Amino acid sequence: MKIGAGGLQALVGYEATRSLDASRMKPTPQEALLQAEDHARRRQRYELNRAVEHMRQAAEMYNQPLEFKVKQGNKPKIKARDRRTGAEREYTLEEAEAWLLEQRGKGGKLNGYA
Repeated sequence: MKIGAGGLQALVGYEATRSLDASRMKPTPQEALLQAEDHARRRQRYELNRAVEHMRQAAEMYNQPLEFKVKQGNKPKIKARDRRTGAEREYTLEEAEAWLLEQRGKGGKLNGYA
């Protein structure tokens, strides 16, 4: 028997699609709300991790002794620590973006001198 020529594979596929319960596929409104909330939280965590990675790269490029990590909680923030002095500061995602733009401005000045 040829594969895909309407033999057993086609019959099994047809039976599988017939036996699915369509009402079971739809989540309840409460489940949909929980899934959406989880997606938003995952998206925020992804954005924070990406911002931390960019901040680490910028600090390394400009020889700044800074360490960054994500602080979890109700409102996740980015925690920055100066390795020399031990001073710590917390950034929200918006403040982290502003810090990155400020660092890019410093880099533009350095490139202008070269």
